[in-house]
Amino acid sequence: MGRSGSKGRQAAGYRRLTADVPILFSICDSVNPHEHCAMTLRLLKPLACLALLAALAAGPSAPVTADSGLSKHVTRRMALMTGQKAAMDVLTGMMAGRVIFDRDKARSARRQLIKSTGSIRKHFRKPQLDPRSNARPLIWNAWEDFKTRAGTAQAAARNLNTRSLPGLRRTLPGLMQSCLSCHETYRDTPNGFTTH
Repeated sequence: MGRSGSKGRQAAGYRRLTADVPILFSICDSVNPHEHCAMTLRLLKPLACLALLAALAAGPSAPVTADSGLSKHVTRRMALMTGQKAAMDVLTGMMAGRVIFDRDKARSARRQLIKSTGSIRKHFRKPQLDPRSNARPLIWNAWEDFKTRAGTAQAAARNLNTRSLPGLRRTLPGLMQSCLSCHETYRDTPNGFTTH
């Protein structure tokens, strides 16, 4: 009797647990939803989206700090280039028509580019390499050429016309070309995502 009584209690417990399952499915039935379930789902979807966005924002795009193993000098250099890329993204978005032209934002990006291109020589003066940096040692072997290219980039940033969209479209390619020219020579291509 001890064994069969034990099985009986287990079966009763199982029936009790499984009895609630149809209720859960009927409460949150997507075809015929109840009012309180639809309200809960309406509240949970935006919260889930916000949590996902926060997780993505805090992920691999988090800024590099000196504590991450890089020297302070290399960290500043990487931050300088990241800031330049952000300013260029603003302007190229406007130029391509992905973003509506905003004179104030364009002017702000221009100021940031003038300032940052002017400090390229200062940030690269010390020959420091780091595994996470994409700078080639050639920078310091051909220092005069590198300084000339940095000066060309700064002159192109100063010549940006951010008063109108046609002016931006006319002047931004010169800055883009000076950046690409320097990167082709003095920057290692970062490893891309591979699927194999």
